[in-house]
Amino acid sequence: MIFIKELPNVQVDKKPSIQDFLELEWYEVNKTLIKRSSKLGEKVHVQLMEKITYQDAQVIYVDEKRSLQIEIKPCLSIVLESQDLTTIGRFCFDVGNRHLPIFQIKHNQIAVSYDARLFQALKEKYKDQVRLEELKLLPNQALKPFGNFM
Repeated sequence: MIFIKELPNVQVDKKPSIQDFLELEWYEVNKTLIKRSSKLGEKVHVQLMEKITYQDAQVIYVDEKRSLQIEIKPCLSIVLESQDLTTIGRFCFDVGNRHLPIFQIKHNQIAVSYDARLFQALKEKYKDQVRLEELKLLPNQALKPFGNFM
């Protein structure tokens, strides 16, 4: 079992022979208590005192034999693609009423995690500008207009 109370402070210069991954959903990136198995089946217990935001590919444990990295799992997402700022603003307003975080994927693409009723309403309103796609919703892509912590 790997027990983690604090994150390593050093960069990994030499790759350990075993690279393992701890999978997280997009909405779990702020958890301070995580108990689950890694991809290679190692039991992992993370218990941090301070609140942090995990990043994709972040090393959370390293020793001479192995490293353990965060892997944010892709999820079904609703994607809007538009060059029109008014359309993007309306989309953000419609989604914001549901209190879902919005992620800027590319310059002209924003996304939210899939919700069936929301997708149906957005599809009716925005037609072909809205589609479903499997994406990694990364914390550094989250829009934070009020300084909220993601």
